[in-house]
Amino acid sequence: MTSSFDPSQGWNTLLLNNKLARFGDSIVNFIYNAAVYNVTNELEGVKVWDKCLAQACRNSPLRKFVGTRKNAGDLGDAVEAFVAFSYLKNPTFITEMISILSKSITINKHLLEKDERELCAKAFTDLVIDLCNNLGLNE
Repeated sequence: MTSSFDPSQGWNTLLLNNKLARFGDSIVNFIYNAAVYNVTNELEGVKVWDKCLAQACRNSPLRKFVGTRKNAGDLGDAVEAFVAFSYLKNPTFITEMISILSKSITINKHLLEKDERELCAKAFTDLVIDLCNNLGLNE
C-alpha cells in the first residue's frame, strides 16, 4: 500500500481521495452484486447508488471524518474510498465484506423487490459500521 493511503494523514484526507474512491467504486459494486447473488442465486449487475452509500456514511462513525456540507456524491465517494482502503489493508477481507452484506440482505430480503435502495443502504451501513469497528473508529 502506498503512503498516499496512509491514515496518519488524517481520515478526512483518505476519505476524500478521488483515486481511492474510484477504485472503491469497483469493489463496492462487486461485493454488493456478489452478496445479492449469494442470497438470490440470480445475477443482477446492479450499480450501487450514491444515495445508498451516502446513507451508510450518515449512519456510521465515518460521518464525523468527512466534514460538513457534503452532498450525497461526496458521502458515497467517502464510503467507496473507505472500502478500498479496507481492501488494500487486507485483501483477503473481501470475502468477509461479501458475507456481512449477504447477512444484511438476508435479514432484510423483503426489501429486495419493494425497495432495493433501502436494502442496499442498510447493508452498507452494517458493512461500514463493522469496518469502523475493526479499525477502532467507533463513535
